[in-house]
Amino acid sequence: MLVDVIKEIRTAEEKAEEVRRRSQTEARKIVQDAERQAQEVLQRSTAHAETEVRDILAAAEKEAETLAMPLRRQAEEDILQLRNAARAKQEQAITTVMERIVKTYGHR
Repeated sequence: MLVDVIKEIRTAEEKAEEVRRRSQTEARKIVQDAERQAQEVLQRSTAHAETEVRDILAAAEKEAETLAMPLRRQAEEDILQLRNAARAKQEQAITTVMERIVKTYGHR
């Protein structure tokens, strides 16, 4: 009878050890699955964030271009006016320089 009880105890201990091993294996598997899922979520989140950043940058560039266009046009108009003013005064400047050169050398 004692032998039977010892055998039952050993059997119960072996079953308990087997349950413990399976539990540890299952726990490792659950942790690995959770880590894999976390990595997938991170990758999806990163991809989504990158897409969102690109969209925001594109919108900002478009808005900046829209805001810069009137300034660019005004600058081009100002440049054209300055060039025209300079051309208009160019002839007068040449005449003034020539007069000074002639007066300096005594030729009138």
